[in-house]
Amino acid sequence: MERRGAVNILFQFFVTVGIFFANLVNYGTSKMHPYGWRVSLGLAGVPAVFLFIGSIVITETPTSLIERGNETAGQSTLRKIRGVDNVNSEFEQIKAASEIARQVKHPYKKLMKRSSMPPLIIGILLQVFQQLTGINAIMFYAPVLFQTVGFKNDASLLSAVITGIVNVLSTLVSIFYVDKVGRRVLLLQACVQMLISQVNIPFCLPLILLPNLLEYTCMTSFAVYLFC
Repeated sequence: MERRGAVNILFQFFVTVGIFFANLVNYGTSKMHPYGWRVSLGLAGVPAVFLFIGSIVITETPTSLIERGNETAGQSTLRKIRGVDNVNSEFEQIKAASEIARQVKHPYKKLMKRSSMPPLIIGILLQVFQQLTGINAIMFYAPVLFQTVGFKNDASLLSAVITGIVNVLSTLVSIFYVDKVGRRVLLLQACVQMLISQVNIPFCLPLILLPNLLEYTCMTSFAVYLFC
C-alpha cells in the first residue's frame, strides 16, 4: 500500500512537471511570430507520441491479469516488477483480494447503504469543492488572468511559468510532509490560505490601474492559492 501511495504521488508530481514544461514552451514560442502558437500546439504531440508508444509496450498489471484468471502471467509480471523470484506472499494477497472482489455481486447497491453514505458523500463533495475553487480556470487561463490584472503578453506567459513552478513545489511539499503531518492538517491549512488568497484577489482586481505593486500582489495571491 505504501508503494502504491508513492506511485500515486509521483504520478501527480510528474503531471505538475509536465504543466510547468508546457508553460515554458508557451513562453518560448510566444516570440516566434506569427506561427508561435502553431509550434506550441504541434509540440504537444511529442509527449502524446511517447505516451502512445509506451501504452503499447507496457505490460499489464499483475492485479489485472490475476482478476481475469491469468494467474501464471500475473505471477510472472509480479516477479518482473519486484525484481525478485519470491513473490508468493504478495501473489496470494492479490489472489485473495481478487476473490473477495468477485464475491461482491451488487456493488452499487452496497454503495447506497446507510453505512456507506458518509464516505461516499465526503468523497463526492471533496471533488466537487476542489473544482468549484476554480483550480482549472487558474491553470488553463493563467496568461489571460495575468493580462487582466495589467501584465503585458510576455509577462503574463512568464507569470504562468511561475505558477507552474509553484505547482511543482507544492506537490513536493505534499510528498515530503503528507506522511509526517497527515492529509487532514495539510488540507485544513491549505483551505485557510486559499480563503485568504481568494478574498484578496477580488479586492485587487478592480484596482488594476494602480502601480505595478498591485499587479504583483495579485500574482502573489494567485501563486499562494495555487500552492494550496
